[in-house]
Amino acid sequence: MIFQIAFRLVLLIAAAFVVITGVNIGFGGMVTLGWQGPTDFLTVTNTHAYQLQDSHIRFLGGLWIGVGLALGLGAWDFEKWAGPLKFSFVLIFIGGVIRFAATPQEIAFSQDIIGSLAAEVILMPLLYLWLKKNTAQKSAEK
Repeated sequence: MIFQIAFRLVLLIAAAFVVITGVNIGFGGMVTLGWQGPTDFLTVTNTHAYQLQDSHIRFLGGLWIGVGLALGLGAWDFEKWAGPLKFSFVLIFIGGVIRFAATPQEIAFSQDIIGSLAAEVILMPLLYLWLKKNTAQKSAEK
Protein backbone atom coordinates (compact mmCIF):
# COMPACT_ATOMS: atom_id res chain seq x y z
CA MET A 1 0.00 0.00 0.00
CA ILE A 2 2.80 2.44 0.89
CA PHE A 3 4.51 1.79 -2.44
CA GLN A 4 1.28 2.58 -4.29
CA ILE A 5 0.93 5.86 -2.40
CA ALA A 6 4.57 6.71 -3.11
CA PHE A 7 4.01 5.85 -6.79
CA ARG A 8 1.00 8.18 -6.95
CA LEU A 9 3.00 10.96 -5.31
CA VAL A 10 5.90 10.57 -7.76
CA LEU A 11 3.42 10.61 -10.65
CA LEU A 12 1.77 13.78 -9.36
CA ILE A 13 5.13 15.52 -9.02
CA ALA A 14 6.14 14.40 -12.51
CA ALA A 15 2.75 15.49 -13.89
CA ALA A 16 3.08 18.95 -12.34
CA PHE A 17 6.59 19.39 -13.76
CA VAL A 18 5.53 18.22 -17.23
CA VAL A 19 2.42 20.45 -17.32
CA ILE A 20 4.40 23.48 -16.10
CA THR A 21 7.12 22.99 -18.72
CA GLY A 22 4.44 22.38 -21.35
CA VAL A 23 2.72 25.66 -20.48
CA ASN A 24 6.10 27.41 -20.56
CA ILE A 25 6.70 26.19 -24.11
CA GLY A 26 3.13 26.07 -25.38
CA PHE A 27 2.29 29.63 -24.41
CA GLY A 28 5.78 31.06 -24.77
CA GLY A 29 6.83 29.44 -28.03
CA MET A 30 10.49 29.09 -28.94
CA VAL A 31 11.61 31.77 -26.50
CA THR A 32 9.32 30.31 -23.78
CA LEU A 33 7.75 32.25 -20.95
CA GLY A 34 11.14 32.28 -19.24
CA TRP A 35 10.29 29.85 -16.45
CA GLN A 36 13.33 27.69 -17.25
CA GLY A 37 15.91 30.37 -17.84
CA PRO A 38 16.69 33.37 -20.00
CA THR A 39 14.65 34.11 -23.10
CA ASP A 40 17.20 36.26 -24.94
CA PHE A 41 19.00 33.40 -26.68
CA LEU A 42 18.08 33.97 -30.32
CA THR A 43 17.88 36.63 -32.96
CA VAL A 44 15.17 36.37 -35.59
CA THR A 45 16.48 37.01 -39.10
CA ASN A 46 13.46 35.63 -40.99
CA THR A 47 10.18 36.50 -39.29
CA HIS A 48 8.02 34.18 -41.39
CA ALA A 49 10.28 31.15 -40.87
CA TYR A 50 10.49 31.96 -37.16
CA GLN A 51 6.70 32.16 -36.84
CA LEU A 52 6.31 28.78 -38.58
CA GLN A 53 8.82 27.10 -36.27
CA ASP A 54 7.37 28.90 -33.25
CA SER A 55 3.95 27.49 -34.13
CA HIS A 56 5.41 23.97 -34.28
CA ILE A 57 7.11 24.46 -30.90
CA ARG A 58 3.85 25.69 -29.35
CA PHE A 59 2.12 22.56 -30.70
CA LEU A 60 4.80 20.40 -29.04
CA GLY A 61 4.26 22.34 -25.82
CA GLY A 62 0.57 21.49 -26.06
CA LEU A 63 1.40 17.81 -26.54
CA TRP A 64 3.66 17.99 -23.50
CA ILE A 65 0.78 19.43 -21.47
CA GLY A 66 -1.30 16.44 -22.61
CA VAL A 67 1.40 14.01 -21.47
CA GLY A 68 1.45 15.75 -18.09
CA LEU A 69 -2.32 15.47 -17.78
CA ALA A 70 -2.09 11.75 -18.61
CA LEU A 71 0.46 11.32 -15.81
CA GLY A 72 -1.85 13.20 -13.45
CA LEU A 73 -4.85 11.05 -14.36
CA GLY A 74 -2.73 7.97 -13.85
CA ALA A 75 -1.90 9.12 -10.33
CA TRP A 76 -5.60 8.93 -9.41
CA ASP A 77 -6.26 5.51 -10.95
CA PHE A 78 -3.06 3.95 -12.25
CA GLU A 79 -4.73 0.62 -12.92
CA LYS A 80 -7.34 2.17 -15.22
CA TRP A 81 -4.76 4.42 -16.93
CA ALA A 82 -1.94 1.86 -17.11
CA GLY A 83 -1.85 1.81 -20.93
CA PRO A 84 -1.59 5.59 -21.40
CA LEU A 85 0.89 5.78 -18.52
CA LYS A 86 3.17 3.16 -20.05
CA PHE A 87 2.93 4.91 -23.40
CA SER A 88 3.78 8.25 -21.77
CA PHE A 89 6.79 6.74 -19.99
CA VAL A 90 8.04 5.33 -23.30
CA LEU A 91 7.51 8.66 -25.10
CA ILE A 92 9.43 10.56 -22.45
CA PHE A 93 12.23 7.97 -22.51
CA ILE A 94 12.50 8.27 -26.31
CA GLY A 95 12.62 12.06 -25.99
CA GLY A 96 15.48 11.76 -23.51
CA VAL A 97 17.44 9.44 -25.77
CA ILE A 98 16.89 11.80 -28.73
CA ARG A 99 18.70 14.54 -26.78
CA PHE A 100 21.91 12.70 -27.70
CA ALA A 101 21.22 13.05 -31.46
CA ALA A 102 22.27 16.69 -31.72
CA THR A 103 23.16 18.02 -28.30
CA PRO A 104 26.87 18.28 -27.56
CA GLN A 105 27.70 15.92 -24.71
CA GLU A 106 28.86 18.78 -22.50
CA ILE A 107 25.34 20.28 -22.79
CA ALA A 108 23.48 16.99 -22.30
CA PHE A 109 25.38 16.35 -19.07
CA SER A 110 25.47 19.97 -17.90
CA GLN A 111 23.92 21.11 -14.64
CA ASP A 112 21.07 22.72 -16.63
CA ILE A 113 20.02 19.49 -18.38
CA ILE A 114 21.18 16.55 -16.26
CA GLY A 115 18.11 16.54 -13.99
CA SER A 116 15.72 16.38 -16.93
CA LEU A 117 17.88 13.83 -18.72
CA ALA A 118 18.01 11.59 -15.63
CA ALA A 119 14.23 11.80 -15.25
CA GLU A 120 13.78 10.90 -18.91
CA VAL A 121 16.22 8.01 -19.32
CA ILE A 122 16.39 6.62 -15.77
CA LEU A 123 13.19 7.55 -13.95
CA MET A 124 10.80 6.70 -16.81
CA PRO A 125 11.94 3.06 -17.15
CA LEU A 126 11.80 2.76 -13.35
CA LEU A 127 8.25 4.17 -13.32
CA TYR A 128 7.29 1.76 -16.09
CA LEU A 129 8.52 -1.19 -14.01
CA TRP A 130 6.98 0.23 -10.82
CA LEU A 131 3.64 0.57 -12.60
CA LYS A 132 3.82 -3.04 -13.77
CA LYS A 133 4.53 -4.16 -10.20
CA ASN A 134 1.72 -2.01 -8.75
CA THR A 135 -0.87 -3.19 -11.28
CA ALA A 136 0.12 -6.82 -10.73
CA GLN A 137 -0.12 -6.29 -6.97
CA LYS A 138 -3.57 -4.68 -7.24
CA SER A 139 -4.76 -7.54 -9.47
CA ALA A 140 -3.53 -10.07 -6.90
CA GLU A 141 -5.43 -8.21 -4.14
CA LYS A 142 -8.74 -8.61 -5.99
